[in-house]
Amino acid sequence: MGVSWDMSAQERTQLHRDGYVVREGVFDAVECAATIAECESLAQRLGVEKQRHKLRVGGYVIEFERDLGIVAKWEPDAPELLMGLEPLARISAPLKALGSDPRLVDPCKAVVGQDDLDLFTEKLNFKRARRGGAIWLHQDYPYWADVAAVADKVATAMIFLDDATIEKGCLEVAPGSHREGVRARKGASDFGCREMDPGVYDESRLIPLEVRAGAVAYFGAFLVHRSLPNRSAQDRRALLYSYQPAGHPHLSVLSGANEKRVLNAV
Repeated sequence: MGVSWDMSAQERTQLHRDGYVVREGVFDAVECAATIAECESLAQRLGVEKQRHKLRVGGYVIEFERDLGIVAKWEPDAPELLMGLEPLARISAPLKALGSDPRLVDPCKAVVGQDDLDLFTEKLNFKRARRGGAIWLHQDYPYWADVAAVADKVATAMIFLDDATIEKGCLEVAPGSHREGVRARKGASDFGCREMDPGVYDESRLIPLEVRAGAVAYFGAFLVHRSLPNRSAQDRRALLYSYQPAGHPHLSVLSGANEKRVLNAV
């Protein structure tokens, strides 16, 4: 019998209480290095692709790379600096294959609430040394509700490819926030209204998740989270794989609708 990566009873208790579970040492140094090399190759490719019109949406600057079928996210204060890519399945066979790894899929079954899962999307985040900016306070659900029929059931596995520390702008989460529904968001009518309003949220609830490279965090669509700028001399990179109940389309299939909803909100 093979190794089971399902959540233990203790992890399920933590998931119910806190809304997330972190496992250390899921991926080893060799695996992290190989994955980083693939991620940097994608970043280099995007750096030389013909850049199109960039749009400021809320706290982000995005660009639709229609030929590649992805969205590129750029640093608002340094729009030449790549911040993220989504989805990755169309542009990287190795990263697409990683999405089927049982170390990611099996624990997410407890978050979704069923065993039969499909990928919803996969995302690459960069926080470059001394220049990587903040990820604003948010829940994932509002970003997905317009395009995912089961947005409330989506679970995310976040792979930390580098050591994540407070200085590097590690992920910060609010334990228990997943049980409080959709929180108050900014009053703007544009795409930025998906971001939460920190003025009406007690940010002292947030705790930093300082972990070593190779760790994975698992959480659902309602967990409140953010990350602060990277003030260190080292990059912090992460991959996020999001899963949904089987039988629903991948975000790449919905890319046209996804682009339309963003453009309509700008």
